[in-house]
Amino acid sequence: MTLYLYGMIGLVFGFLAGCIAFFITYNEYEKHQFKGRRLWREAFGAGLFAFIFFLVLSVALGYYFTTHPL
Repeated sequence: MTLYLYGMIGLVFGFLAGCIAFFITYNEYEKHQFKGRRLWREAFGAGLFAFIFFLVLSVALGYYFTTHPL
């Protein structure tokens, strides 16, 4: 049950981190004259990486804390 909670927390914060990474990357690459599909693809890749990173980190920490209580 608690691992499920950590997964849900990871989804929420991963989604927020992904959105923020997408918008920051989009804005910065737009300043460097990226255009069209490549601009969107690079920003989406950064956002997806941030989402997956925070999701995996949250689940891994949840697993560690459930198996090794404080």
